[in-house]
Amino acid sequence: MELLEDLKSGREICVKMWAKSKGISERSVQRYIKDIEEFYSIELYRTKKGCYKLPQLDEIKKRSIDKEELKDFEKFAHIVAALNPEFLKFLGVDEKILKKIVDVDIYFVKESPVEELKSSRFLKVLKSAIKYKKVLNIIYESDKLYTFEFKPYKIVFSEGNWYLVGVSDDNINNGFKFLRFNFIKEIKESSKTFKKDKDVESFIYTFQSLFSRFKTSSFEVTVRVDKEAKRFFKAKKFLASQRIVKEDEEGLLIKYDVTSDEEILLLAKRWLPHMKIISPFYLQQKLQKLTKDF
Repeated sequence: MELLEDLKSGREICVKMWAKSKGISERSVQRYIKDIEEFYSIELYRTKKGCYKLPQLDEIKKRSIDKEELKDFEKFAHIVAALNPEFLKFLGVDEKILKKIVDVDIYFVKESPVEELKSSRFLKVLKSAIKYKKVLNIIYESDKLYTFEFKPYKIVFSEGNWYLVGVSDDNINNGFKFLRFNFIKEIKESSKTFKKDKDVESFIYTFQSLFSRFKTSSFEVTVRVDKEAKRFFKAKKFLASQRIVKEDEEGLLIKYDVTSDEEILLLAKRWLPHMKIISPFYLQQKLQKLTKDF
């Protein structure tokens, strides 16, 4: 942070003198310089041997954290570490640093078990491909191994699991895919690039479940929740489209907009026997068959 502040002030940084003034090694300063160049995707201007200045000063000021912002940044680090320390480990954050920023006396978040990210070896390739819109060649394990080209948009954490999301050229779900991170067997970045589709980007931010269908018109579902469970539905939306249309002593009438049968069937199964699907009726019949089969 001190080195970045000095560079942002427009000063010329000479490695030998700067290291001596801070009581650290020249090698450490060179490492800091390399970190700054990689993080901001810039190349420092070499004024003379062993000395550097910062180009694109205005742009770097917009993107960097000032000293006065550090306290808020530390709060943010506490919250991220409390929410998902395993992901920080996956990203390569030193455990000693994790112990410093996780204050268990203040924050404790107890969630459902989160998928363990077994390997970080793909992370560098994925970050580069997402940032620079590079097409990937992927080998993916489902019922068998599949090989295909893939346009990556984001790494998404949803319902306790990590996914690489984007589009391929097949027709399943109009090409959109949630690829479970741990089922990706191999990734190679190709020389091809792609242009991002606004519909895909919008869907990533608006899908309400992993069974939401891309480029598929939604349909309305009405359910009845009994009095035993109604307080939970009043306190929380279990799908983003949830809206209570009627309440009485016996329970709630709720409507949802979904793009697939599975979106509502999974919710209904979770709330058996307190939820009944009123319409469309074929979904209640499906639910009854699933229950009987079980």
